[in-house]
Amino acid sequence: MVAENVITIRPSTPADAPAVRALYQRVARESGGIARQADEVTDDYVQHFLHQAHAQGVGLVAERGGQIIAEIHTYAAGLRIFAHVLGDLTVAVDASAQGAGVGRRLFESLLATVQTKFPQVSRVELTVRESNVRAIALYEKLGFRQEGRFEGRVAGMHGLEADIPMAWHAPPPTQVLQTS
Repeated sequence: MVAENVITIRPSTPADAPAVRALYQRVARESGGIARQADEVTDDYVQHFLHQAHAQGVGLVAERGGQIIAEIHTYAAGLRIFAHVLGDLTVAVDASAQGAGVGRRLFESLLATVQTKFPQVSRVELTVRESNVRAIALYEKLGFRQEGRFEGRVAGMHGLEADIPMAWHAPPPTQVLQTS
C-alpha cells in the first residue's frame, strides 16, 4: 500500500480547526451530507465542538496523505442527570473517502475510546435524517438502535422528513469471577 493511501485515525486538536472547517464545508455542499449548510460551518462552530469534544468527550480525525478526510465527535451535555450520556454526535466523511470504511473505523475508534475513557457512559446518541439509509444501516451494524421518529423535523431537498434518534448502549461491564 502506498503511504499516501494509508488512513490514520488520531484525536483531534484545536490546530485541526481550519482543516476540519474545510472538510465540513465540502461535506455540507453534498446532498444528504451534514445538517448544516456550508455557510453555517463557521470558525466558532468548529472551535466550539472541537473544544467540547476535548474537554468532555471524544473527537477524532482520519487523515490520508497528511490531509484530514473525516472527523467525528461527541460530548457530554454537562448536566449531572445526563452524566451517563454522550450526544451531539456528528460525523463528516469527505466524498473521496466514502464507501472505503473510514466512517466505520471512526465510529469503532470512537466507541472503543468511550468505553475506555468514560466508563460511566452507557449511552451515545445521534440523529440521522430518514433519507440517509446508508448511514442508518451502518449505525445499526455498529450497534445503534432506532428509538423513534421526529416527524417533519428536517427540511431538505426531499421536503419535510423525519429525523431518526438512535442510541448505542455500552455493553454491561464484564463480571470478574471470584475464586474461593
